[in-house]
Amino acid sequence: MTTMMNATRALNRQKIAVERTLYARSAEESQLAARWAAAWHKLVQRKLDNMATRSAPRVDFSGFLVNPPSRVLH
Repeated sequence: MTTMMNATRALNRQKIAVERTLYARSAEESQLAARWAAAWHKLVQRKLDNMATRSAPRVDFSGFLVNPPSRVLH
């Protein structure tokens, strides 16, 4: 549950960074906010990937490994 809370917090921070990018007063401020948004996006994606690998282990069906679908943030 802690991982889900961390992912939710990181997603909220990413949302704030995107809003700052949209409402920036200068190009420099917009670029800085965009970098923050990209960094938060990477963090959220990493946390979702970690949750996906922990929650659903690989299942072996007749010799084939089936991986669960990855949670991808778009």
